[in-house]
Amino acid sequence: MMEEVLYGCDVMPSAIHITGSTLSGVQPQVQFGRSRLYTLAYGRQADDSVKIGSLELLHATQQLVLINTSDPAQRTGSAGEETAAHILTDIPDEGFDLVIMNPPFTRNTTNEGAYTDQFNAAFAAFGTSDADQRDMGKRLTQLKKDTCYHGNAGIASAFAALAHSKLKPGGVLALVLPLSAASGQSWQRFRQMLAQSYKDLSVLSLATNDDDISFSSDTGMAECLVVACKVGANAGAIHASPRQQNRIQYTSLNRRPQGFASAAAIAASLIRSESVRQIEDGPYGGTPVMVGDELVGEMLTAPYGTDGETWAGVRLSDYSLAQTAYALSCSQLLWLPGSSSLLELKTASLGILGRLGLHHRDIVGPPPRGPFTKAAANPTATYPALWNHNAKNETRLVCIPDSQLLVRPGMEEKATAAWTTASHAHITLDFRFNSQPLAVTITEQKSMGGRAWPSMIFPDGRFDHAFAVWCNSTLGLLLYWWHANRQQDGRGITAIRAVEPLSVLDFRTLNDNQLLTAKAIFDEFRDTELLPAYLADADTNRARLDRRVICDLLGFDDAIYQAVRRLAAKWCAEPSVHGGKGRPKNARLVG
Repeated sequence: MMEEVLYGCDVMPSAIHITGSTLSGVQPQVQFGRSRLYTLAYGRQADDSVKIGSLELLHATQQLVLINTSDPAQRTGSAGEETAAHILTDIPDEGFDLVIMNPPFTRNTTNEGAYTDQFNAAFAAFGTSDADQRDMGKRLTQLKKDTCYHGNAGIASAFAALAHSKLKPGGVLALVLPLSAASGQSWQRFRQMLAQSYKDLSVLSLATNDDDISFSSDTGMAECLVVACKVGANAGAIHASPRQQNRIQYTSLNRRPQGFASAAAIAASLIRSESVRQIEDGPYGGTPVMVGDELVGEMLTAPYGTDGETWAGVRLSDYSLAQTAYALSCSQLLWLPGSSSLLELKTASLGILGRLGLHHRDIVGPPPRGPFTKAAANPTATYPALWNHNAKNETRLVCIPDSQLLVRPGMEEKATAAWTTASHAHITLDFRFNSQPLAVTITEQKSMGGRAWPSMIFPDGRFDHAFAVWCNSTLGLLLYWWHANRQQDGRGITAIRAVEPLSVLDFRTLNDNQLLTAKAIFDEFRDTELLPAYLADADTNRARLDRRVICDLLGFDDAIYQAVRRLAAKWCAEPSVHGGKGRPKNARLVG
């Protein structure tokens, strides 16, 4: 095993040393003559080229690897003088039965924390200079062709591509990834790769907060475990059964396993489960994951296509929410926990109903991209804009523009064209559920939408008011949360293009009387104070809004309204919604 089977690659000799000691300690009585644990070249080389460690294997299977070194910063072993030896080794493509990775999550655009002063954070190890980092970034650009790597996803997506290239058909891929891999737009090609080339896809996540949101010990961000089996050219024959084809199994744990024994017990429970509830089965929750008498989580299977759709079923403590959200967004059915009624409720993607405004860099980006500069708000501004979040000023459906835009000299024509995307309706891209009340807001005057509040332009202006009251009701909040990236506690994040598939009420199906009702509801609530979204269940005004939307706009009865309020309580109890923030002592469900 040590001499011929197990391969390990890293840029840090100390990691190789620790790995070798750990592996050999499993059978200390068995001696071995060599191992296949390699330190790969990283940074500026003697011939003035640059190397990027294991990622060099994206280009070639043979690599010059380092055995020991005299560099004090990288030395392993004794403190005395040591010699460096290089050997040429082959790490073949499609040569491995199992590939396990916990790659770094840094991105070349990371400029915070320890990477504040780095040119390219993805290649800032070992004191590399800005020039080295620039050339290493160019090197990755050369090697990434036809892979799932995306710069905004970070270097982890490059390692995922490497893992795929090294795994043989029938082999198992096991990755530790940031939770953004499940829904981030920049991770779409990675999800496509798995959908097209793998079966038996399982994604595990943690429905917790604070220190327990990750499987790793030092990332401080929500993570997921991705496990899948690679298929070959005869993929159709390899799939075990129609039920398993193009399905993903989600497992959401209530806490991080507390060591190897705990992890092994959870894994055994997952393996023993012969029947797992499907997301299409209705709002009854997932299949319990039990260790002895303890409920440690839930699991659920769901269909997925080959286009890299988001994996929305991550980081949930109550899978009945997933089943309701799925039915509403995909099946266009209102199926609520605890309700025997199965009702039709038409939904549609936001991008089908209207169009999103400009990306903020197309408004104020460096010339010639942006025709405007942003300045402080002015009540008589020609070009007002709603740009940033300010929770204190966003407690009502109507918000006041917080900025104005000034036309850059010589860019008047482009500014006029950009202004055609101004609107009254604006949707948030960065929704802090535990401090902000609104998913959608309305400005009295047409305004450009900025970084936090892009414009939403509908062909029928009457849709603006229906959009605002729907998206700020419990059902609208649920679908926003279901669509968003939930990597950060108490926060749902999306992007201006990524928000286009968001399912909302299909306003085209509303008749004239319903559109008038939506306007009346909006007028009634336009100046009403709403609590932060994570208190939607205890917010008297949000409950009133729910009743008006469910009963008066959509025409459902009181039993459905009560079921929606029960849904609000379930949603507010989700760790990814409250983010660990405490509730007021007097917060109780309002029905």
